[in-house]
Amino acid sequence: MTNISKRNFLKGAAVAATLPVVGAAHAKKADLPAKWDIETDVAILGYGGAGASAAITAHDAGAKVMIFEKLAEGGGNTAVSSGGMMIPNNEERAYTYLEKTYSFANSEIDRNQLRTFVKEAMKSKEFLLSLAPDQKIYIYGYAGFASIPESDAIEKWRFRTPKGLKLRGGDMLFKNYRYAVETTRKIPVVYNARALELIRENDEVLGVWVEIDGKKQAVKARRGVVLCTGGFEWDDELLQNHTMGQMFHRLGCPGNTGDGIRIAQAAGAGLWHMNALSCPLGMQVPGLKTALQINMLSASYFYVDQDGKRFCNEKMDNHTCIYAVNYLDAIKHRYPRIPCYVVFDEKARKRGPIVGGATSGWAINRENYKWSRDNSAEIEKGVIVSAPTIKALAEKIGVPAENLEKTFRTWNENIKAGADKEFGRPLKKKGKIAFEGREAPIISEPFDEKGPYYAAKLYPTLLNTQGGPRRNEKGQVLTALKKPIPRLYSAGELGSMWGHIYQGATNNSEACVFGRIAGRCVAAEKPWC
Repeated sequence: MTNISKRNFLKGAAVAATLPVVGAAHAKKADLPAKWDIETDVAILGYGGAGASAAITAHDAGAKVMIFEKLAEGGGNTAVSSGGMMIPNNEERAYTYLEKTYSFANSEIDRNQLRTFVKEAMKSKEFLLSLAPDQKIYIYGYAGFASIPESDAIEKWRFRTPKGLKLRGGDMLFKNYRYAVETTRKIPVVYNARALELIRENDEVLGVWVEIDGKKQAVKARRGVVLCTGGFEWDDELLQNHTMGQMFHRLGCPGNTGDGIRIAQAAGAGLWHMNALSCPLGMQVPGLKTALQINMLSASYFYVDQDGKRFCNEKMDNHTCIYAVNYLDAIKHRYPRIPCYVVFDEKARKRGPIVGGATSGWAINRENYKWSRDNSAEIEKGVIVSAPTIKALAEKIGVPAENLEKTFRTWNENIKAGADKEFGRPLKKKGKIAFEGREAPIISEPFDEKGPYYAAKLYPTLLNTQGGPRRNEKGQVLTALKKPIPRLYSAGELGSMWGHIYQGATNNSEACVFGRIAGRCVAAEKPWC
């Protein structure tokens, strides 16, 4: 054994202390900006529902707040959503229901976070009505998974659009957020401001580097930073590394490129729910940046894969469609359901647009695309193909004719006999209906025996991703060891709590709830200078 004198040990230790620590995550004083270009108490990155809720709450708690938005306008996915917000009508029963959605999907759950969410969500109606004067909200729907016990504890609410105001649900929601932020509280919003990197010392977040109109500026945040930058659905590299599938199209805000994930990771954040998606099926119209989700008004239709065969109950919750198509055939080395096809008949074409009732998405709300009432414009554009017979249709879309003809015959025989024996698609809608007095719609009916027939190619169309930096019940961003990163908070889709089985209106609800929680907690931080 080597003998080391006390003097030599101390001498060696002193020398070692002067050497750089390989892999250290600590920011040194030399890394801090020579001067701060902008100073505030709370810097909020992202101006959607989460950023607005955090800003409102932090301001009302006495903090000086600034919002930095990457794009030239605010709103993000909130403004192009359907504007719905999940609000429980019973705290304990809602918790029981929501907890079970994690169980059957095998998604990681933070029970403290979920309990905090449900408790705070019970106050969301009051918060919504406080945003702007003379507003009304109404129930438009219920839980996404009615078969789970206690599902009737869940309600979906949205703002009623006043007469004469032509705004869809998401724009109406964000209009009221914007009123509360900019008109009532006059909170400064800086646009064209892309967050680059957090400014830290000894792991504590002191501010953020932001590129504003192309110029890098240092923003001092005396109390903390709140990340509200949305998901990563527009980042192909992150999608390829964290999800299965291919040919992803997008429905939501093009600003969601994963900036917040990279910023948080660089500060030591741990990630969760990275493979969880809200992803309907949809179509791409030539000339549009984004896709449109399918929403059939008719009942005489089905989906088929590249072999011309049905593969699912088409009436699954639209947010979960990715899980029906995300099948990798490891023998033939392909995704046989990406793309897949919707097939329908003439009465379905005449019944209305095959995106009928869809109100969310960038294409509808920002690119202002109006799908034709009888689908004729989309037939002319080649988005929908037509043929006089099922056999001819199969040849046009490139699936085996004998399989598609068999699928057609089986469907008609089963539905005429009173049941979808293959996948259990119901004939009529069951369960609670949002609008009193409305008859339950027909969901499944036979095709016409005579053509023409139609088909459209369907792709996974991402509404948003759910993954990102993990946060706790206080909205604090956590390290991979689940320790809070000092003065760093998050809210919204970035690191969403929902995991695999997202259901409609819960991202808006989460953004509102954890925006308020993060806003309260960051405002309570003692200023570092």
